[in-house]
Amino acid sequence: MTVYYNISAPAKLNLNLFVKHKSADGLHFLESDICFLELIDKIYLKFSQEDTFHQNKENSFFIDPKKNLIWQAINKFRFHTNWDKKFEIYLDKNIPIGSGLGGGSADAAATLVLLRTLFNKDNNHNKIPISKILQIGGELGSDIPSCIISKDLRLSGYGKEIKRKKFPSNYYFLIIYPNIELLTKSVFQHYSDIKNYDRKSKEILFENIIIHNSLLLSAISLAPKIKDILNNLRKIPNLVAYGMTGSGSTCFGIVKNLKDIPNPNKYFNNKYFIWFGQKANFNLNRVGFSKVLENKF
Repeated sequence: MTVYYNISAPAKLNLNLFVKHKSADGLHFLESDICFLELIDKIYLKFSQEDTFHQNKENSFFIDPKKNLIWQAINKFRFHTNWDKKFEIYLDKNIPIGSGLGGGSADAAATLVLLRTLFNKDNNHNKIPISKILQIGGELGSDIPSCIISKDLRLSGYGKEIKRKKFPSNYYFLIIYPNIELLTKSVFQHYSDIKNYDRKSKEILFENIIIHNSLLLSAISLAPKIKDILNNLRKIPNLVAYGMTGSGSTCFGIVKNLKDIPNPNKYFNNKYFIWFGQKANFNLNRVGFSKVLENKF
């Protein structure tokens, strides 16, 4: 067994997503309350003579090598710091790909947090501040800075305006992903206008948080099963709130007590990805050490 540095990369959940308007350069002005789940990817890393990447054989979600945001984050970090270290990386992938849970962004963000820790340990007189990795993350994708922070947040603007928030704790989240990968670009292309939202529908509240997603109708037009999932979530007794996260196709339900989470097979296709657990706030100093069993990868 070999000792590796490790870090958690938590899934991101949009409790709501409001599309306000579109700028001249095609970017959408958004507002969103987000939290992070105990559903995590785990990244293991050690210094090496050459760059190598491995993924857990037991996982069913495999990254396309051409879309590997972990290596994109490493190369972007090297560009900004001139740090020429090589790494052997193992990824334990548990967040579904293309689900709207921000798994790729979470992996890139966690990688940057880990690299900053190792770089600062190696360079006592030239330490990198958090603001620098937030900048690097922003260059990689609009979701990555918030995933670097990985706490309850309110996002606004074009994803770069981030404010710390505090959302209710001690609730449980039921996550349903129907294994339908939706491209964010395609969902926005089908999005017509927030004014088309059916305001006659009953407002859904999670305590004082409005559960709403401006992209819901667009996502349903591309993946009608989303509507079926939401209808089935609504049937669960003692459900506090429910909705769709991000650009879909993952949906979520919120309950107060663990006993209120039913047998999922009663309501949902047993081929769907189903997870339940709580949200959490993650620290920037969450780098640890692990002994990785090689035959797991």
